[in-house]
Amino acid sequence: MTPSQDDTRFIEALTRHQAALEAFCHANLANREDAREVLQATCVKLWQKAADWNPDTEFLPWAFTVARFTILSHYRDQKRDRLVFDEDVIKAMADEVEEAATAFDTRREALAKCMKKLDQRQRGLLHDHYTVSQSLREIAKASGRSLSAVKMSLLRIRQQLSACIEREIRTNP
Repeated sequence: MTPSQDDTRFIEALTRHQAALEAFCHANLANREDAREVLQATCVKLWQKAADWNPDTEFLPWAFTVARFTILSHYRDQKRDRLVFDEDVIKAMADEVEEAATAFDTRREALAKCMKKLDQRQRGLLHDHYTVSQSLREIAKASGRSLSAVKMSLLRIRQQLSACIEREIRTNP
């Protein structure tokens, strides 16, 4: 059985916007595990509602709506926890997060371009700290540098990346 053209377009749209949906869930939920759980539930609901999506419309706003309802459902299920936001607060936060998540792909593409401009040592430091999750102390010890020097290097790299991303976004809207 081969997928229909609409099924193929749905799969492509979901795959293309997966990172933005993930960012949306993470921004709305403080707990990383909760965000992953809600993202997974959102994807299941999107698959279940795939026939409801009109391929001639934008996918992301529709997917954000499904994610928003999944997040609200998650919060309702968690009411017994100590910190639970009022539904109006959640909706207001979700609106702001939706705007940020929509820009996520643009920022991610800009970051990829800017990362290529870093030298190997700088990329290595970012990789060790953010991907491998090495502490700054471990990185300092392994590199023979002081903890202060490693902290300062990381700060400068982040500032450099931030400025580069903003330039990329301004010049390539």
